[in-house]
Amino acid sequence: MTREARRELILAAAADVFASAGYDAAGMREVAAAAGISTPVLYDHFPSKAELYAALLASEVDDLLAGWAELPPSNDPEVLLRSRVSAIFAWIETHGRGWRMIFAESPSDPAVAATHRAGQHRATANLTSLFHGFPSLDLTARIPRALADEVLADASKSALNAVATWWWRHREVPRDEVVALTVDLLWRGLAALTKGER
Repeated sequence: MTREARRELILAAAADVFASAGYDAAGMREVAAAAGISTPVLYDHFPSKAELYAALLASEVDDLLAGWAELPPSNDPEVLLRSRVSAIFAWIETHGRGWRMIFAESPSDPAVAATHRAGQHRATANLTSLFHGFPSLDLTARIPRALADEVLADASKSALNAVATWWWRHREVPRDEVVALTVDLLWRGLAALTKGER
């Protein structure tokens, strides 16, 4: 087995262990056993549990954001927002492990927290590019449009994160309803900004 193939095997096994036990309770011995390797071999690939978890987390963020590139363009800001929100929650619904890692756990380890922050920054950057696509915003704040796009994106991401975290505890609520609720929350104010209605 190549080193890269073994690394993928380890990540798949670790994903199952972390998904069932959570970061704090999961152990490197359990991961090694699940991967069918010795603990020293595991440490040869990932020197610490934090580095292993960070690699998994980065992979989940990559997967979540990759779907955005496939969404069709639109000149309608509401269509753009709704399609992105819908894509995010569709991914969440089918990626329980990533859902837990990105939205439902608060990483305390500094290395994991740094990876988590990097993922959040990437999400903000993606949302900021969405706001850049809105032809105009009727803002009363006297700040450059680029900064306004960034802060609106960050605020929208925070709201979306909060809804995703809430949904982790209320998975009986259908996804379509969660999407509708999130779009209601985000779009009501943005609609006025994009149409000049103050």
